[in-house]
Amino acid sequence: MKHFLYLAVCVALVSLGACSNESALPVAKGEASVRAINAIPASPAFSFLIEERFIGAVEYKSSSNPSRYDDLDYTFNFDVVLAGGLVRTRVASEFLDVEADKDYTFIISGSIAAPVITLWEGDERTWDGAETVFEARFGHTAASVGNIDVYFADAAIPPALGSEQGTLAFGEFIPAAEFEAGDYVLTITSTGDPADVLFKSDSITLEERAVVMINVFDSDANDLSPLAVRLFNTVNGGTAALADVNFPPTARFFHASLDYDTVDIYIDDPLTTPLVADHAFRDVTNDLEVPAGALPLTYTTAGNIGSILIDTDRIATAGTRIHYYVVENSAGVDVLVDHFPDRRSVETLVKISIINTAAIGTAVDIYVVPPGTGIDDVTPLLGGVPVGLDPVNFTLVEVDFEDESIIFNGNQFRDLAAGIEVYVTPLGEKTLLAGPVPLDVALGDVLEAIIYETIDPTVVDLVIAPVP
Repeated sequence: MKHFLYLAVCVALVSLGACSNESALPVAKGEASVRAINAIPASPAFSFLIEERFIGAVEYKSSSNPSRYDDLDYTFNFDVVLAGGLVRTRVASEFLDVEADKDYTFIISGSIAAPVITLWEGDERTWDGAETVFEARFGHTAASVGNIDVYFADAAIPPALGSEQGTLAFGEFIPAAEFEAGDYVLTITSTGDPADVLFKSDSITLEERAVVMINVFDSDANDLSPLAVRLFNTVNGGTAALADVNFPPTARFFHASLDYDTVDIYIDDPLTTPLVADHAFRDVTNDLEVPAGALPLTYTTAGNIGSILIDTDRIATAGTRIHYYVVENSAGVDVLVDHFPDRRSVETLVKISIINTAAIGTAVDIYVVPPGTGIDDVTPLLGGVPVGLDPVNFTLVEVDFEDESIIFNGNQFRDLAAGIEVYVTPLGEKTLLAGPVPLDVALGDVLEAIIYETIDPTVVDLVIAPVP
């Protein structure tokens, strides 16, 4: 159809002596790379689009995968689900006349209600295959701090005035520079004061012909240091979190096995002094510093170093928070469940995680309903949650309809301010094991729930873990 229409139009123009052999449409001569980075700490994921075509979802401290487009004119759009909304709303747009062989990074900062788009532009790097260098650039996307100095050197070379890669204000970046392949340490300091270290990475190994961007962000509840740093591979889209060496990883211990003894927990070999002493059923520790790397975890009967209950090795990764749950699994064996919690608050959501630690011989269904609703005519929000597996995560989203209802997974909540009620039943049944358990929730909340076994096998307890 399109071909016939074009020919008909051209024939008509020929009859007037005005048919041209040249197209009026722009012709692409090359391509460029485009990506977006989210620098709004409490935001949900933004949808990044070229015109109306989806490129990727961009969470905080993350980048969309690099995408290549013709050197033409485009409008790049940012959509997000706002608080009180059910569908995505366009919150920002940016027109760009794309040039061939350029590398473009859109930084979205500010707030969800009033986002600010900053464009970083550089040249795409090409290699002939014989280079022994890599290319790196550095960006400042941490709104909570002022100007910073960036040092990037061998670990043996301390920061000194005059050796910095550059000074950055928020929203600025240092253009790409070449470095010999090898090991480097990134140090961020206050401007003009190399002794005032804001962040110091462990040694980073970068190979020849790599192309990376290293960005400084504001930390959130998942981070251990005041600043968070991400390394982005601008060619293949890989991302790595760089940990601050001055902030060891942390571990939090949950005793969730009813038939287990009160225990001591050691992280050394041979055993010397327990990290946690007299850890009883339903006890939860604070976040405790542990060394990065191999972590020998040993549980003993409290006060009896010779009565070893669990002897295992784990890896504590720098810059991470880890939860360890002692749980009796479905086979009746006490095991250690590892979990990396997501504590980042998102201003448009309620985030809840639930772990089932009740060894009652059946998986459980979990219902989340408005107060006073009951569960007779409701489908479980989470069905068949087995004992002894990683916590299950879900979110509650407020929707601003005329009746001010809240909808999540088919359930309607008339008023978020009234809270929610949680029920626990055996798999496929309406018989109550727990509930209604009332919970007060508000947008931005992050809750960690634990289902505990009780002495009565027909009853379980659902408890919200204390904030560490």
